[in-house]
Amino acid sequence: MLTLSINEEGLNRLRAEYRLPLDKDLASRIGVNKSTLSRVLEGKSRPGDRFIASMLTAFPVKFEDIFDVVEVVAIPTPITRSLDVAA
Repeated sequence: MLTLSINEEGLNRLRAEYRLPLDKDLASRIGVNKSTLSRVLEGKSRPGDRFIASMLTAFPVKFEDIFDVVEVVAIPTPITRSLDVAA
């Protein structure tokens, strides 16, 4: 399965260029709340359409400058069965 993640190197260059060292400043610049930005940066949430569009309109960058398409390998969940034992 393919998904998106933040290209940390690209984002760090962008933050340095625009002097946005704090998450609250970056969040304000792209128009999302700080908690949304934090979840995306920490990998707890994937960047959604609004987040991506906000990043691409707030800065003159290309998609591939700040986002990576990565493959996530799903780990199969073991099947457990409960034994119905009559007493």
